[in-house]
Amino acid sequence: MVLTLYARDGCHLCEQAEDLLTRLSVAFERVGIEGNATLEAKYGWDVPVLTSGERVLVKGVFTRARVQAALES
Repeated sequence: MVLTLYARDGCHLCEQAEDLLTRLSVAFERVGIEGNATLEAKYGWDVPVLTSGERVLVKGVFTRARVQAALES
């Protein structure tokens, strides 16, 4: 499963999400949305957003429980 974390620079929730995913040993690719009109329109202020393909797994505040539940579903 290829996971993508959509984030923006300077976003403390994004930094916390990246840290949590790393601590949980979740493999993901970080994609910055700034400067990309399509991604900014799609995810805007919802970042951080973790997706699997087009499916949104977690957005906003990431917790260990939310991430683990999303990965198990």
